[in-house]
Amino acid sequence: MFGYVVADQANLKPEELERYRSAYCGLCRAIGRRHGQHARLVLTYDMTFLSLLLDSLYEPEERSGSNRCLPHPIRPRDWHCSSFTDYAADLNVALAYYNCLDDWQDDRNAAKLAVAKSLEPAYQRIRGQWPEQCDAIENCLARLSALEREQSPDLDGASRCFGDLMAALFTVRTDHWTDTLQSLGRNLGQFIYLMDAALDREADDRKGRYNPISAFEAVHGPFDAFQALTMLIGDCTLAFERLPLEQDLGLLRNILYSGVWTRYAIDQQRRENRKGRTTRKEEHTT
Repeated sequence: MFGYVVADQANLKPEELERYRSAYCGLCRAIGRRHGQHARLVLTYDMTFLSLLLDSLYEPEERSGSNRCLPHPIRPRDWHCSSFTDYAADLNVALAYYNCLDDWQDDRNAAKLAVAKSLEPAYQRIRGQWPEQCDAIENCLARLSALEREQSPDLDGASRCFGDLMAALFTVRTDHWTDTLQSLGRNLGQFIYLMDAALDREADDRKGRYNPISAFEAVHGPFDAFQALTMLIGDCTLAFERLPLEQDLGLLRNILYSGVWTRYAIDQQRRENRKGRTTRKEEHTT
């Protein structure tokens, strides 16, 4: 369930885009420094949002620089990082580890199993440093796997599993903002789970795999995924707007108000294009 919490880069100001890319590069460097260069292969943009959010809320000391690296050996890339970048780097690796295990269990993807085994030592270190977050990852994914094995029609229960997971990841400390961060994370997690189900549904149905939306509709009738997604991200942004954020506010809003819909928009455009081709083909044959 990676690749949803990203920026709508086409609608970022130049300085926002530069800031976003430097945060991503900082996250990549933190993964390599903390868990080895091979772990940088599982880097995603998703945890960049969390590091930017926590930096904006708590305003820790930032470090920055400009360096070449293996993916970009010619031109130096700007980067910045903080203690929350390290936290996000650890969570990126932990989630990638379980994502690879899930791909192995679902599709018997041997390559993903190999990646999971390579990440296991790093995950054990992360578990020692962040036991509560890793407990949440393990427990929530175990609950989710049980529902999937049962072919459960409980769509809300399934999405809450991933929502609870994300709420735990947004709990980096206990303070005045904990409840608000947990609400943001919980609604964002449910949004991600439902979005993933909606975009995978066609392929899941074709391959005879469990899809929570299909299972729900088989028992309860039609389900309006777009309306549910809109409500979830609305609750997420309500929590977000309660936080006293200034740094990177425009960038963070871009991600939550527009970026999270990027893959949905691409999927809808693909469907429209396919529908148009079918219509033209029918007109041609008649």
